Amino acid sequence: MIQVPSLPASEIPVVADVDVLIVGGTSQAVAFALKLKSEGQSVFLLAPRSYLGEDICGAYRFWPEGPREDPLAKEVFGEGPTPPTPMHVKLTLEQSLVNKKIPFLLNSYSAGVLWSESGRVAGAVIANRSGHQAVRANVVVDATMEAMLLRQAGCDAVWKPQGKDRIDFVTLCEGEGEAAASERLLEELPGYADSDFQISARRYEVEVDYGDGSPEACGRALSEVVERCWVQSEYRHQTLLTPRHSKPETFPVLRDLWVEEGLLSLSESGQVSQGKESVFANPLTGMAVAADLAKELSQLRVEPVGDERIVASCAGSKPLERGVVSTLRDALRPGASAKDTVAWNPEELPVLGKFDVVVAGGGTGGAPAAIAAGRAGASTLVIEATSGLGGVGTMGQISRYWCGNRVGFTSEIDRGVKNLEWKEELQQDPEGWSVAAKCSWYHRNGVEAGCIYWFNTACVGTIVDGDRVVGLIVAGPYGYGVVSVGCVVDSTGCSDIPAAAGAPTAVIGKEHVAVQGTGLAGVRPGRDYHNSDHSFSDDTDVVDATSFFVSSKLKFRGDFDCGELVDSRERRQIIGDFRMTPVDVLFGRRFPDTVCVATSNFDSHGFTVDPVFMIIPPDKKEALWADIPLGCMLPKGLDGVLVTGLGMSAHRDTLPVIRMQADVQNQGYAAGQIAARSAMEGVPVREVDLKDVQKHLIDIGNLPERVLADEDNFPVTDAVLEKAVNEDWDNLAGVSLMLHEGERSLPFVRDAYRSVQTNDSSRSLRYAQILAMLGDDSGERELTEEISKRDWDAGWQFQGMHQFGMNMSELDSLLVCLGSVGGEDAWDCLLEKIETLPEDAEFSHIRALAMACESLYPRHPNSKASSALAEVLERPNYRGYAHKDQQSAQDALSEDINENQVRNLALRELHLARAVYRCGDLGGLGKEILEEYRGDFRGHFARHASAVLASDRVLS
Repeated sequence: MIQVPSLPASEIPVVADVDVLIVGGTSQAVAFALKLKSEGQSVFLLAPRSYLGEDICGAYRFWPEGPREDPLAKEVFGEGPTPPTPMHVKLTLEQSLVNKKIPFLLNSYSAGVLWSESGRVAGAVIANRSGHQAVRANVVVDATMEAMLLRQAGCDAVWKPQGKDRIDFVTLCEGEGEAAASERLLEELPGYADSDFQISARRYEVEVDYGDGSPEACGRALSEVVERCWVQSEYRHQTLLTPRHSKPETFPVLRDLWVEEGLLSLSESGQVSQGKESVFANPLTGMAVAADLAKELSQLRVEPVGDERIVASCAGSKPLERGVVSTLRDALRPGASAKDTVAWNPEELPVLGKFDVVVAGGGTGGAPAAIAAGRAGASTLVIEATSGLGGVGTMGQISRYWCGNRVGFTSEIDRGVKNLEWKEELQQDPEGWSVAAKCSWYHRNGVEAGCIYWFNTACVGTIVDGDRVVGLIVAGPYGYGVVSVGCVVDSTGCSDIPAAAGAPTAVIGKEHVAVQGTGLAGVRPGRDYHNSDHSFSDDTDVVDATSFFVSSKLKFRGDFDCGELVDSRERRQIIGDFRMTPVDVLFGRRFPDTVCVATSNFDSHGFTVDPVFMIIPPDKKEALWADIPLGCMLPKGLDGVLVTGLGMSAHRDTLPVIRMQADVQNQGYAAGQIAARSAMEGVPVREVDLKDVQKHLIDIGNLPERVLADEDNFPVTDAVLEKAVNEDWDNLAGVSLMLHEGERSLPFVRDAYRSVQTNDSSRSLRYAQILAMLGDDSGERELTEEISKRDWDAGWQFQGMHQFGMNMSELDSLLVCLGSVGGEDAWDCLLEKIETLPEDAEFSHIRALAMACESLYPRHPNSKASSALAEVLERPNYRGYAHKDQQSAQDALSEDINENQVRNLALRELHLARAVYRCGDLGGLGKEILEEYRGDFRGHFARHASAVLASDRVLS
């Protein structure tokens, strides 16, 4: 399925109309929302991070002074001297909104103000991975840390970082630890201690230089503070810089905080009330004052905006120097549309900076890419959505290698991280590391290479000139606007940049709903590795991502904190110059443009879809090697962008072999090198001297020397193909080659089939299966006879973590093959199998029958198919597993960090409903269930159901 921008660039979809829109995820934002809801107001809240409470958990204000009289403040901070854990703060604030049914979105930023034609504020533009949307409101509240919406409205009464200043900065260390000697230690703060871990806390007074106050200077200032306050035992540190505030003598009232008609400031950076706004720098006073102000607001008669014309704008906008805006504008969920839109001028945007290379995503591939680009001499900016570097191996808590080719730059990383470890067991561990050490190594080496880091920042659009990306639209604590760029490395893992630029991308569609399992782990000191696989989550769906973050915190509520990164193993991918498929791995394909050599066994975290694995299951143990060509990293038809990691162009069944951390690190380094050369030489990415790049990668150990002489060894000769048919008919390499070659294979396979039909039953059946997958019905009779004489065998229930080998039984495979080529008589065989299906059938049996019926029905419609499948759906415990809202997602939680049953039941229901729908849907049951899944909070299920409903179906 292809994803492209959904609206003209001059329009933005309206996704909500409310009384009050609150922008910001601070504690006062939540307190304000709760009171408004209790007073009967409709409220919508937008938060920029993956959690609520950034004023506490981002600014490390776990030790506020003052009375704890406000009910929410009491719940957040408790009564005792021990500070609340970050998990407790986030969970308390989020669940308070869930319990009151107040809608909110995480990872969403303000991107401008909506103005009515009468000159009042009428809402705000929001930006996230889905692009740009609008929320209309009678009152808009800026409750951000940075007064971001006030700035975008053109208000000058805001704190502007500039020049030298002194600030407070808090760090956490494991155990007692040492203090940073170069800074003045203000105080030792009450730490955390339980039976498993001990965390000490320190507040420093630090001199910071914001320079000219530009986003680049502010990013550099944070990096300098982080490095100066670092000690080897550091566990975490404050993730944003805030000004010092004096204690206000009086609290503000509502009239103090109106900035414009319809715009209210609850931001500590909004200098609009003669210093009284500093109440919001203390969470205790901030929550109490916010609740009082909300009650005061609810008693006003705020006139609704009505039907006035609404337009969007952002202060400080300038005409684009070159190119045009290209951005997704889905109505929050992928593919969704809205009834109303507002006018937006995409030809003028604020300008935030200019760099040779911008790395979007500072994770597994992005952090190495940035260091490579910086070392090559390119001015480099890293845009990272979380508060730290390293991606899945750090922010995702999967801090151990699983396979991967640990050579070259990866080996440099490993050595450097070991030198930063302070625990002897981690210094000696060849497989694992601490999150703190790896984050710090990336940051330190990036800073030394001249990289600028903007954390908690996302790319929400692109500037495209012809076929080249020349700029990114970004949103975060340093503002919203354009960054001009020579070349982009997209290490988002989701192909965010090509998707926004309008390049074709691959996502879950009508064909299947196979996706590798997803985790999001709890965080606990002393336990850096916490790998999980307990759901499916579509990172590109902001509704799904919000629900997943919120539910996961509830799942791991006993932990110290929650990860900031969704550990998804399969995401949106580019359609590249080259698409790697299973045969390329299984048959050892070579390329002239290899930039990385990867290795892994087949760690699939779910079920496979390529026909070869329906005939022969993936091998459980064998390590596979794969050359990754540059073509997999280049979006088709788009220049100025390289894509790393999960976003590259590859069949989803090849990802388990090429997505290991060690390999993505080396691939990211190669991408950074190529991007730097493209930008600094002023040439298209495809014209960079790749042989010279390969020589450099060989010199540092990333690549073997053979790649300089490698040529593409496909297509294979007839002799090689015939040999595979006759000798490799029962192994993955041979069968994959036969299926890959298609029509070329058929004469050889037919001859082989005829030669063994009477004297080798197992070989004959294998050839019958291969012929069926090639669309040849020569073996139909043998398939039918084999299925008819077999009882149901042991099937496969969905499993994510530790899934290796078969995910379809032998009988399942035969059913799929028969459905592919069967004639009308095949229905007798299939309907008999449906009738004898065990009462609580395994998922693989359901899937195989569904696939067989869906394949056969268009050729030979049969009214009995729909009713037979519907009868299975009407069995006890086969219905009702869609997650229609946040509460149903939370109700399905268990304590198992590798939960499978919830997914198994939903997959079983969804596959049956789809088959009923595609086989005539007599009675409409299939459509009814698909409509439920169309709104499922799990984005992949919603995508699949929507695509099936939107596609044509054959009716009898």
